[in-house]
Amino acid sequence: MTDGPRPTSERAPHELPSGLLHDFRTPLNHIIGFTEMLIEQAQEQGQDDFVPDLRKTHAAGKQLLALINDNFESVGPADTGTAMAAPPEVDLAPNEHELVGDNLENDPPSGETVSDAAQGFVLVVDDIETNRDVLSRRLERQGYEVARAENGPQALEKLRAERFDLVLLDIMMPEMDGYEVLQRLKADGALRHIPVIMISALNELDSVVRCIELGAEDYLPKPFNPTLLKARLGASLDKKRARDREQELAAALRSQNTEMAAWRKAQEADLAVARTTQQAIVSSAPTHLRGWHVETIYKPLIQVGGDVYGWRELNHGSSVFWIADATGHGVAAALFTTLVSLLFNQAIDERQTADGILTRVNQEFYSTLRSRAFMTACCAVVKTDGELSFAAAGHPALLIRRRDGTIETLPSRATMIGIYPALNIEPTVTTLASGDAALLYSDGLYSSKENTGARSTAETLAKSFAETGSSADFLPGLIAQRDQTSGDGFDDDVAAIALHRE
Repeated sequence: MTDGPRPTSERAPHELPSGLLHDFRTPLNHIIGFTEMLIEQAQEQGQDDFVPDLRKTHAAGKQLLALINDNFESVGPADTGTAMAAPPEVDLAPNEHELVGDNLENDPPSGETVSDAAQGFVLVVDDIETNRDVLSRRLERQGYEVARAENGPQALEKLRAERFDLVLLDIMMPEMDGYEVLQRLKADGALRHIPVIMISALNELDSVVRCIELGAEDYLPKPFNPTLLKARLGASLDKKRARDREQELAAALRSQNTEMAAWRKAQEADLAVARTTQQAIVSSAPTHLRGWHVETIYKPLIQVGGDVYGWRELNHGSSVFWIADATGHGVAAALFTTLVSLLFNQAIDERQTADGILTRVNQEFYSTLRSRAFMTACCAVVKTDGELSFAAAGHPALLIRRRDGTIETLPSRATMIGIYPALNIEPTVTTLASGDAALLYSDGLYSSKENTGARSTAETLAKSFAETGSSADFLPGLIAQRDQTSGDGFDDDVAAIALHRE
């Protein structure tokens, strides 16, 4: 028994060359597109008598297009330059054509102009003038500024001459098809950032895939559903604007980094000069004092620190040693320590005792800065017979380690320098025997964290001092020990003078 003829819906579609099928669909797309716009215009202008006939024309165009889609499929190359197997047609927007009539009333009113909406500048590229006209009118009604190009070379020329936000690019064009235009655009560093939406009356899967692989942002089949067209253009432009903003921010960041690099270079040059100045103050060799061995160390936290120290010979074979600790680091600290060094040298010219020198430094310091800055300082005057006179203003206590390992402290008995115009500073006098040692230092020597996480204290430093032994060169060992017990090393400037009685 033979089967009867299959229903039309079950018959295999006839094969037609892609170019021919494209030519069948194109005029129907024109009819559909123009009738949509005419319906909108008639409704807006109150000419409702034209609407029923226009809807009939619009429906007939969709019906004919549906018949073509249902009864024919394309074979052969879909573009002019590359052979391609004919895959089954893919409907990128199911029921798209059925939606067109439902959306006619929802399209933006014709009064919405570029100046009102400021949607973006779009280049429409199509070799068929009617296609360009339909699509351009549609975009202008949706608030876009539109330019047109009739072929690939003209499109590339316009893209290089003007700043476009998006390109709608037809695939099937003579001379240079959409694929080649897309390739050239994406190969151009000045143009590759412009999003491209490919458009075609063919909706073959291979064509879609190829466009996306070449860098297209999206793919739209003809005829266009107005709502879908607007949504996809809007999404593509949103992504472009986000990329543009990202590039602007990146450019601004690069500019700031360049400025910061130049500023840092200038700062480093200033710090290098400041370091040279400060090192000239603190790096001279200690004076040779009969019966004493003198050690010094200076470790600024950065290139230049706020600590400074010095020494001078006095009358009758005595010598004075001093340390000052100002707040801050950097160029300002270097200038500050230069001032302090000058004040100490001036005071030493006038006074011969530890308390007298500090009193005079405070007077001049206060007179210059008027309580705008403060510092701690200490001063020790030693004699060849072992006598040591100590005075301090807000500074850490002098540590003395006796030969048997006993630790003694001589505390500060006055507030910091620079707060009051006059200070009452009382000295402390002691005598160091052979094998004893005294340590003058800034608080950076114990202001780090221990490996346990606890903060170091003066008592921690005193314990380390007691464990260094009685050798003459003990200061490097003390610094190394403090480095080992500090979890992150020193976190402040360090200045120290060790006096060992021979």
